[in-house]
This record gives sequence, C-alpha cells and structure tokens, in this order.
Amino acid sequence: MARSDIVIPGEDLQQAADAMRQVLRTINVKRSAADFNQTVGPPVREAAENFEDRWDAGRKQLRNECDDIIEAIDLILDTFTKVDEQGGASLGGGR
Repeated sequence: MARSDIVIPGEDLQQAADAMRQVLRTINVKRSAADFNQTVGPPVREAAENFEDRWDAGRKQLRNECDDIIEAIDLILDTFTKVDEQGGASLGGGR
C-alpha cells in the first residue's frame, strides 16, 4: 500500500493570520480631529473630507475581507489538526 503525506503549512498559515490581525490593528484609526474649515481652504478641505469618507468605506471593506480570510485560515488549521489527531488515534497513536 502506497503511503502519501499531506503537508499543510500550518506555521505559514498561522503567520498569515497573525499578519492580517496586525493589519487590522494598524488600520483601526479614527477620523482626523483636524478642523479642516480653519486649517485649509475650500478645495483642500473638500479633498481631505472626500479622502476621509472614502478611507472610512475602504477600511470597513478591508476589515470585512481580512476577517473573512482570518476565519478561513483558522477553520483550515482547526480542521487539519482534528483530522491529524483522529488519524493518529485510529492508527493507535503516533510513533
């Protein structure tokens, strides 16, 4: 009977999930407290406000997508860990 190994890069997947969590911590910043009305004129103020509005929407989308990726990675790691443990148990334990 041929033996086949399935190699899951668990450490790499965990590092990817951790990196995504760091991205989420980094982008979790509040809107600027700057008073654009007093700081800059109308063209720059409008551009800054437009940027902040788009950044808020983009940050929300990025957060949702990163959360989905982290959840998928965690599910993959959990599933393969359980399968590995069950396989080892069915063979009488790992040696």
